[in-house]
Amino acid sequence: MTAPPSPPDHGYVFPPRYWAWLGAPRTLAVLLWVAAIGCGVAFTYRSFHWFDSPATEAPDRRRADGNAGHAQIDFGGQWLMGRMLVTGHGRELYHRQRQRRVLQDGFLIEHEAPIQRGDVLPQGATQSPARPGEDWQHDSANLMNWFMGSDPTTEWKVVGGSAVAPLARSPGNPLFGIALEEAAAARVTRDIVETVNKPAVGGPLYPPVHVLFYAPLGAIDSPQRAYHVFQVFCALLIPVAGLGVNVLTRGRIWWSVATLGLFLFPGTRGALDLGQNPTLSLCIVIWGWALASRGRNVGGGMVWGLLAFKPVWAAAFFLVPLLMRRWRFCLAMVLTGAALGLLTLPFVGVDSWFHWLQIGSEASDLYKVNNNWIHLSRDLQGLPRRVLLDFDTPDEAERKSGLADALALGLLGAVFAATVVVYALRGDRTRPTGLSAGFLFLGAYLTCFHFMYYDVLLASVGCAVLFADPKRYLRTEAFAVTPAPVEPAVPADRALPAPAAPAKPLGARMLGYVNSFPLTVVVALFVLENSLSGMELEATVGIRYYATPATDGSTNVRVPRLKGDTGPRYPTDTFLVLALWAWCGWRLVRGDETRAAEK
Repeated sequence: MTAPPSPPDHGYVFPPRYWAWLGAPRTLAVLLWVAAIGCGVAFTYRSFHWFDSPATEAPDRRRADGNAGHAQIDFGGQWLMGRMLVTGHGRELYHRQRQRRVLQDGFLIEHEAPIQRGDVLPQGATQSPARPGEDWQHDSANLMNWFMGSDPTTEWKVVGGSAVAPLARSPGNPLFGIALEEAAAARVTRDIVETVNKPAVGGPLYPPVHVLFYAPLGAIDSPQRAYHVFQVFCALLIPVAGLGVNVLTRGRIWWSVATLGLFLFPGTRGALDLGQNPTLSLCIVIWGWALASRGRNVGGGMVWGLLAFKPVWAAAFFLVPLLMRRWRFCLAMVLTGAALGLLTLPFVGVDSWFHWLQIGSEASDLYKVNNNWIHLSRDLQGLPRRVLLDFDTPDEAERKSGLADALALGLLGAVFAATVVVYALRGDRTRPTGLSAGFLFLGAYLTCFHFMYYDVLLASVGCAVLFADPKRYLRTEAFAVTPAPVEPAVPADRALPAPAAPAKPLGARMLGYVNSFPLTVVVALFVLENSLSGMELEATVGIRYYATPATDGSTNVRVPRLKGDTGPRYPTDTFLVLALWAWCGWRLVRGDETRAAEK
């Protein structure tokens, strides 16, 4: 018998049977899942320790609980809303006096840093000097200062003074003490008593529907434990949203690819670090539209109705089914949101809704002048205010600019009008995905009234809708690069020029490659979020033509300066999304979607 022939080695040093499995689709899928899960675990671990007290920090500044993430307004305000309902104070949802007591019960003083508690340092230890802008208060006081509204401080001073007046009696002059007590009591008039007892309206910006969503977190006594639970929950929502992208694109974008892409998309890390809610909003938008793409408009509209807990996004994305004339979707969305609002009434009452509208109006005015909110926002209205407002002016009321307000509304209105007109004239309402749908989603995202840098994650919905057929945008275009010597304009001698050498069809060639514009923008978003943002590159350009005289009477002038950086305070991601929206609109006007459908 002869031995069976050995398989050919194809000329490789290592036979293909040892490494060919690396190119198998199943292997690629496993590797992508490993990358996605590894990225999720790394980001979640990072978020757990992002607000840790550094080991190099002075001992008096290190928190006893080791981490301050739960004491930031982003999570602290959300936990408070749920806690107010759980503790039976739903009808006092926006009463600052009650909020303060609930916060004091939850944010214990013994968990704070010694400098917050006012502890006496050990013998030989020195207190670190205060830094500019630092005001060390208790966690509950910090949160109350960050919330909207204010307390009647003047009236409280009067009441407090009358309360301690009896302590001022002097044995040497009892009549003076009695007179002081009578005078203090006389100052506590009926109007002052009514003002002190009247609830001061304020608090977080979240609507009453928010308490229904966050009651489970409010049931956790420790806000820090609730903070970490919510971070894990938000991280787990990313694979859920990735599955929605897979369903929306009918499997053309793998679940693992979508999950990895969403973890790397701008906004995810910020949401996990702060314990914010854009991953929940993302799941609602993705799955609602995934159902609509399968013809289940009522179900999709009911899912989008859950955006009642984030009304600004509900109003923005409502433009999508409205222009597509999906009336059942619109009706189901409105009725679901209204039902959630009615469901809150037994718990919070009607007054809470009016209080929330009052807080929203106050916040809208503050958004126009506040340095921190403007520079951390990503909405279109903040773009002109970054350049035109003088943030060196300490009084925010003096920063108001009619020109900045006009340009802000003009920019928002221009994008809104362009989205409506271009889609109405060129969009294909029968397609839930593709070029026109992507243009509409991106336009709806950009016309949101106000949102912060972590909410950029919602722009991934427009990208997913646009890339529903990824083959159209993953192709690269090649062009030949043929370097040739430049001939002088005037011949150096009278000799005839030599004929050009014939082309060599089998010779070496130089090729250049150009990605599709959407792919380039998405890659730029990934690079910005996961590389450049950590470098925080900065650049400043002054526009002296628009210089204005100084307000202090000096001869100095104020020159508007356009500052740019790759950190969270500059909206580079907004400019990239705006460019992608404009490209989609231009291609629609050209009729590219119509020609693609005819092929």
